Amino acid sequence: MARAGRSILFRLSGLVLAAILIMAILSVMVTFFSPPPFRPPVRTPDLLAAFDNPAARQGMGMRDVRFADTASLPPPNAGERCDAALSAALAQSLGRDKDDVRLCVSATAYGPGRAAGIPRDLRDRFSLAVRQGQGWRVATLPPPPLITRWHMTTLGWLVLAGTLLFGLCLLVVRSITQPLQQLAIDAREAGIDGLAFRPDATAPAEVRQLAAAIGGMRRRHAALVVNRAELLVGIAHDLGTPLTRLAFRIEGLPDAARDLARADMAEMQKLIAAALEFARGRDREVEPVALDMLLADRVAVLATDAAPVHLVSAPPLVVVANLVDLMRVIDNLIVNAQRHGGGAELSLRRAGNVAELTVHDRGPGIDPAAASRLFDPLYRGQVEDADGRPGIGFGLGLAIVQSNVEGIGGSVDVANHPDGGAVFTVLLPLSA
Repeated sequence: MARAGRSILFRLSGLVLAAILIMAILSVMVTFFSPPPFRPPVRTPDLLAAFDNPAARQGMGMRDVRFADTASLPPPNAGERCDAALSAALAQSLGRDKDDVRLCVSATAYGPGRAAGIPRDLRDRFSLAVRQGQGWRVATLPPPPLITRWHMTTLGWLVLAGTLLFGLCLLVVRSITQPLQQLAIDAREAGIDGLAFRPDATAPAEVRQLAAAIGGMRRRHAALVVNRAELLVGIAHDLGTPLTRLAFRIEGLPDAARDLARADMAEMQKLIAAALEFARGRDREVEPVALDMLLADRVAVLATDAAPVHLVSAPPLVVVANLVDLMRVIDNLIVNAQRHGGGAELSLRRAGNVAELTVHDRGPGIDPAAASRLFDPLYRGQVEDADGRPGIGFGLGLAIVQSNVEGIGGSVDVANHPDGGAVFTVLLPLSA
């Protein structure tokens, strides 16, 4: 049985604690197992003993001392001062003449705290020259390098600690973000009538709470949609009886009045049909549909002299959809363009793994402030037909378009064209 997932706070707290522990361990390793950050001092007895045989030098500080034999006494190194008194003391301890020994030390070695006599240790840079026969043997301690072994070892520990912390952060972040990403994908793809997202038992407690909240919201949304659909169906059904009685009474009217009444009746029946279609939902069987051929067919059927429809481009593209629903999408967009723009231009192209259909009319365009509400059911806004008369309808045409398009995993959007008019863009996933 899988262990219940810890909360995000628990995981982040564990990450912080692990970071503190790793840095504490790093400090211990650097303190006790790394070389010292400064060079050990050179003991004066070790230095003097090494002059006879430099290869047999002893002492920790002697490893950085360099020996060289020269024919003449070299000048002091830059930044060094020769100490005559100290040189004479060293010569006396070696049993040499004072002119046979010269010690030069760095300027920082001078000061009120410098002890008198021969120093026990030499800690700063120096050069000690001792006469050897006709030449000189010079021992030099050069300045320490900018990057020492201590720096490299410490940097190595820091890189190791950073790598461990980075890997730990990735694990913690992945354990938090992966359930959130899956929740977002399922929420986007499932809609209100798909399977509810059930996070893994190891997911953080907050993610499981969010999934439960989204599930409750989907159930409330689904109930609202069902109630709305039932309301529309009930209204449409109840309107059928009075419309039938009106149809019989219309027959007794004079010819002119009868024709006008019949036109109004036909318009009312169209409105009722649109309401029933929207309330019906989109649980339909899907099949491969040649979108280019369907567009050519609907253009030929709907184009008129008063409201022409042109198919600008239509390469062969196949989508998976319900043929009737897709036909209604195309018809509604074309009729909408004819009614409000006097005609339509259709273009189809492939954009990656989707088919992009654009419907461009020559009307006055749309109000940008109302663009986000055009696809809302029963929203009509300030609409006029191409001849300037107020438009007639429930405001369900574009709602049906959006419902049918989203039912097959697509999307629809609207914007104003730079040359005038409105452009509806429909994206439909292509058949694999």
